[in-house]
Amino acid sequence: MRHYDVLIPGSYYCDLIFTGLPAFPALGTEVFTSGLTVTVGGVMNSVVALRRLGVNVGWTGQVGSDFFSAFILQQAAQEGIDTSLLERLERPFQRVTVAMSYPHDRAFLTYVDPAPTSIALARRVLDRVTFRHLHFTGLQTDPAAPQLLAEVKQRGVTISMDCQHRVVSISDPLLREVLSQLDVFMPNRAEAAQLTQEADVHAAAAQLLALVPRVVIKDGANGAHGWCNGHYTYQPAISVDVVDTTGAGDVFNAGFLAAWLSGQPFEAALRWGVICGGLSTRGHGGASTAPTLDELKAWLAR
Repeated sequence: MRHYDVLIPGSYYCDLIFTGLPAFPALGTEVFTSGLTVTVGGVMNSVVALRRLGVNVGWTGQVGSDFFSAFILQQAAQEGIDTSLLERLERPFQRVTVAMSYPHDRAFLTYVDPAPTSIALARRVLDRVTFRHLHFTGLQTDPAAPQLLAEVKQRGVTISMDCQHRVVSISDPLLREVLSQLDVFMPNRAEAAQLTQEADVHAAAAQLLALVPRVVIKDGANGAHGWCNGHYTYQPAISVDVVDTTGAGDVFNAGFLAAWLSGQPFEAALRWGVICGGLSTRGHGGASTAPTLDELKAWLAR
């Protein structure tokens, strides 16, 4: 039976990022850009970032017979990612985002083939692997989530969850039940405000802490806020030349988890997250410039 430090369920994305647009495309016109990057996205931002930090990460999802799935598998092989848990479909399984990236904003065009929920993907491998930690890259509102999370907790596994944009609030009983099973919840500032209807970051955190023992709120260029055992910690952002912020939150999560699971204090984990998330903005897409462990150590030594 295979063992992992972290198990991450979820479907891939392939990101096509166009940069250097002289104008936004209009119907009936053609626009030539000066840059194009094709990279992995979605759940793979965290998977790649964790692998580069030396974490034994398991990824369960699906790939198909199409070009984009083949590209994802090629990139996974280059990163040394274990793909033994992936379901190989004998048909196309396409999940593609075209991003038109400007210095201060982006526009997206996305196509996805239907995919199982992350809860369903985790359930399918639950009796085939062992793992210390289960991480979800987005908020899970699947009605099957509470039962699966409870089973995982009974095995002594810790659980973390990012948020992503969801039009839902913590007044929802299902969401409250899901959050109460977590060890760490890591939304960004806008997501925390949406969930709690509190614009103030401390007021939002207070509501979340009634359900989750550890809360991290990512605050972009302002750094990150963390609460653990009644103690508040703030970590400012690092200074880098920002190219693209896509996926930075996913890479932050990887840095935080790599530190926390290695026994580092909560405050140190927050710093690892801020550094990793900041360094990921140096290129297009979160995974492309996610740091290695040696790069991270160099920044920690500053």
